[in-house]
Amino acid sequence: MERWAAVASPGGGAQRRSRVAKWRIARIGRIAWLMLATGSAGTAAADGAWTEADYFAPVPEVLTVTRLAQPLEHVPGSVTVIDRDIIQRSGARDMTDLLRLVPGYLVGGFNGANITAAYHMPLDEYGQRNLVLVDGRSLYNSGYANGTTRALMTVALDDIERIEVFRGTNSAAYGANALFGVINVITRHPADVERRRVAISVGNDGIRDVTAGLAWEHGASQHRLTVHRRGDEGYRPGSGVNDDRRVAQLHWRADGVAAPGWEWSWRAGVSDLALGMGYAGNVGDAPRTMRYRNLYGQAQLRVEVSASDAVQAMLSWDRIDTDDRFDYAPIPPVVVDFGAREQRLALELQHQRQWGEGLRTVWGLGWSDDRIRSRPLFDTEAVISAQRWRVFGTAEWAWSPRWLLNAGLYATHDSRVGTGAWPRLMVNYRLGDHHTLRAGVTRAARDPSLFDLAANVRYRFPTPPYEIATVVSSGTIEPERLLVQELGYLGQWPARQLTLDVRLARERLRDYIEEIRVPGSQRRDFINRGGFAMRSLEYQLRWHPRRDTRLWLGQTWTDAEWIDANYLRQPPRRMLTGGWWQRVGAQWDLAVLAAAQSRMSWRQPGRHSLPGRLRLDARLARTWRDGPTTSELAFTVQSVGGAQPAFIPERVLDRRVFVTWRLSQ
Repeated sequence: MERWAAVASPGGGAQRRSRVAKWRIARIGRIAWLMLATGSAGTAAADGAWTEADYFAPVPEVLTVTRLAQPLEHVPGSVTVIDRDIIQRSGARDMTDLLRLVPGYLVGGFNGANITAAYHMPLDEYGQRNLVLVDGRSLYNSGYANGTTRALMTVALDDIERIEVFRGTNSAAYGANALFGVINVITRHPADVERRRVAISVGNDGIRDVTAGLAWEHGASQHRLTVHRRGDEGYRPGSGVNDDRRVAQLHWRADGVAAPGWEWSWRAGVSDLALGMGYAGNVGDAPRTMRYRNLYGQAQLRVEVSASDAVQAMLSWDRIDTDDRFDYAPIPPVVVDFGAREQRLALELQHQRQWGEGLRTVWGLGWSDDRIRSRPLFDTEAVISAQRWRVFGTAEWAWSPRWLLNAGLYATHDSRVGTGAWPRLMVNYRLGDHHTLRAGVTRAARDPSLFDLAANVRYRFPTPPYEIATVVSSGTIEPERLLVQELGYLGQWPARQLTLDVRLARERLRDYIEEIRVPGSQRRDFINRGGFAMRSLEYQLRWHPRRDTRLWLGQTWTDAEWIDANYLRQPPRRMLTGGWWQRVGAQWDLAVLAAAQSRMSWRQPGRHSLPGRLRLDARLARTWRDGPTTSELAFTVQSVGGAQPAFIPERVLDRRVFVTWRLSQ
């Protein structure tokens, strides 16, 4: 793999090769040290040895990739599963912290209150090319700064059972916007939650986090209620950005059984975000606090029609209110305003069937209605809307003991964009017990947002009477289109509790959507550019040498070439991610997480380029019981090595140190 990386990343001169060599040597040294320390700790913990029952435990299943529950060797691609154990022991404060564990994921943010994540390519700063689902409900915003960045902050980590991250495109199962990576969050069933729980975190940089929750039964139903507040001061104050962050959330979930084979689930909640925006001394982007409120409701019903048939229905509703305005100081009383009210209503029906020993299918129908009302963004009081109708299906066919076919298709009609269809064909070949090769082709797309299609931002000045049009969309752009060809390998060694997942891919993006300034004017518009071609190789190694020890190691190599040379955001050519989780005795727990990458650029290269860097996080916790109460005291350090640039060189994230006290019954 090192030789492949050298071929894919030629040039650079002796000085550059020396720096890369030193970086690799240091990296290998750290990994070796972690392995050695883990082995020593594992030898000392005799009670952590595996038993025969562990070797023959059921193979873990992935629940959401194709909408069919599948063992890993049947999945048409590479998946990272972050389970409840990893979430609780990682020291993470939000979703983006956890995504550092996923090979190929870049984490940054134009300020410390708007942290984003992107798979392989830093194409935008708002998570526009990720799809994030929570129990099947999409968190994608279609308005100004459309994407998933702010929606990621509306998920409380304490409510999450597991996160399944599909590393690659998945439009064949989930449609537009599932372009680069699908993050599928599965929340905890009320029956699996502690009856009473509370956690408090206090640290530097203004860290003040509080979580409290209750779980109870009422008749034949079970309920979970979670209240969460989170806050910090963002990047280093001297960086000039205004980025304090305050998050408040309330989530409720209820589950029950209406009759044998009839399961229902209700979810509702609200998230209030107060996010710092703007820069000191910049009248065109003045410091202020942006308010973002998301209210949602969701109902699901699953009916087991027979041993081989199941039907599921889901209805969800979201409302997002954004208040983001400030006075344009040089010419009062002009107000710059990005406020809007968004609403989405979505309905989906799907049917699963087992046709025989070797054939399963899932198919479904869906409809959604997106609406935005915003005079500042669209220069009208009318509602801007789009309706989507869709049909989707996946067939899993094992026509022999060694061969398995995953064929999927997602077809949709958008009232503004038109009709599209995105297929996937993936063949899995079983080399032997627990060893599988994958090969396939997938097509995908990302639809323009409502803002991309209908933006009309104008500022009117009373004296003398005139106006300036800043962003006016011509409405002529087409969806971005992606073709992915990939090979993969999954190896599992149950006796050693070892799994290796390798992905080699070529991704070709066409019709990239970019905002540009119209020549000869101050107006900006959206156009389709040529796009880029990217080759990537990545792997993730997961090893449980003992019950008390978990090790993860992942590496990624990329080589990207822009077809339009005027646009040169660049991903790091090399990335590393690692984790070591170690229990010592019955009370102590240690976690060390690593994330490293070579030089990259979230924006234009040059002065915006970030140097290669390594981030280490560490967490030490002690747990004890007092009757029915379990207590945990944890000490966490993020960025152990000190401050480092997080987005551009001037925007620095300091070392963070905080203490967490958790009680549960």
